[in-house]
This record gives sequence, C-alpha cells and structure tokens, in this order.
Amino acid sequence: KDPMAWGVNPAKPTGDAPADTRRKLDAAYKFISDTASALYPDYVKEKAFEDKFVKTMMKWSAYAAEVNYFKHNDMDYVALGHQNLNADNAYFWRDDKGKLDCGLLDWGGFGNSCVGHKMWWCFNCADFDQVRDNLPHYINTFAGTYKETGGPSIDFETLEMMVLLTVLENTSFMVKAVPNCFKMCPAKDFATIKDRHDPRIADNIHGKSTLRTTLHVMLNGVRAIQELEVDKMLDKFIKEVYVGRWGCPEKTDAIINGA
Repeated sequence: KDPMAWGVNPAKPTGDAPADTRRKLDAAYKFISDTASALYPDYVKEKAFEDKFVKTMMKWSAYAAEVNYFKHNDMDYVALGHQNLNADNAYFWRDDKGKLDCGLLDWGGFGNSCVGHKMWWCFNCADFDQVRDNLPHYINTFAGTYKETGGPSIDFETLEMMVLLTVLENTSFMVKAVPNCFKMCPAKDFATIKDRHDPRIADNIHGKSTLRTTLHVMLNGVRAIQELEVDKMLDKFIKEVYVGRWGCPEKTDAIINGA
C-alpha cells in the first residue's frame, strides 16, 4: 500500500530516463512511419499523430510507477492468472472425433497481478478492429464472470482505465524491441514488404514468433492511442486519480521531458 515502495515520485519521471526514452521513441517512430510504414495506418505519416504518439509515450514514462501502483493498489483488481494469454500462446488440435480443443503456453509470468493488465495482454495480438468494437463487452463480461465465480464486484470505468493504461506499457516494450526486428528482417527488406502476410515477417524467424508479434502489438498500440483515445485516458488518470484522488501535483513538462 505504500506508494513510495512502488517508486511513486511526484518530483521525478518514474520510468526510464527521458533522454533515453525520447531516443528510442524517435527510432521506433521512424520505423513505423517510414521503414515499415506499409504495415501501419496512413495517419502515422502525419505530424499531428507523431506529436501525439511521442507526447503520450513520454508522459506515460514519466508516470510509469504511478500507473503501476494504481493498477495494484486495490486488491479487488488483483488476481492469480496467466500474464500473457494472447493468441500467440495458445495451441490447438482436434481429437479423434474432430472436436477442436486448445491449450496454453508460456506460464513463466503466471502470478498475482492486475486483472486489467492481464486483459490487455490477452488482446494485444488480436486483430484490432474486433478489440476496438467489442472492448466494452469484454470488460463487462469479465467483471460479471469474476463476480459470479467468487470475486468481488468491480467498477467498469476503473477496469477500463487499467486495461487502456496497460496499452502504453505494452507499446513501450515494443518500442524497445524495434532494433531486434532488424536482426530478423533487414531494413532493406521492409521496402518490398506490403502487408503482414509476407512470409519474411509472418513466418517464424529463427524458430520464433517474435518478429510478427512485435510488429502486430506495435500496430495495436498505435491504433489504440488514435482510435481508442488512450492518450485521453492517460490524461484522465492524471487528473482524476493522481491529482484528484492522491493529491499529488501534476508533473511539469520539464520533469516529463527531462529539460
């Protein structure tokens, strides 16, 4: 319950150093808007979206510990579960009668943590359109099932905020992973890649799904910022929770950007 134990600090950015964050964001943005732009929406080439993306990610980084504390402060929203239950960690087969069945991989992150965090990590490899169009239904379904199976009643808006703030943390991981993409697909090859189905990025590379996962999760992060207005959700967290509920002063641009 002690916010300081979670790294909360109103006087400093609580993610990576701002200069390092900005350098990685600039490299990642060049990747999505130029090198691999065929894989991303046309609006990534617009200056307005670039400014929004960079500003949002810099701001999230400045509040990284505060967001993490918020997601874990109320134990009603913390439960045991798989940490990374996206489609990439499922496997499927048919039994001798042809009935489809499935199982789960990657139990390394299994543990007790924020359910909103876990929810986004179920969605981050999904096709974005269905996530965007059905997210309220998914959140309500989870909340109802959670209560029906012995959990507490939880608030839709609080859970939604936790889910959408996790988008930014997840996107920050993908930003840091961009250099690794070039180890699996040379930069020159992206010039002739027209969509995500190209085998140079769709197949397992070096025996792993890392490349296609990174590209797709980054896509979902980009689209969530623009189409689910995750930037506004971050501002809402700062205004209503960080300032309004906790009584902390909003971090200045100098703190956020390291000026």
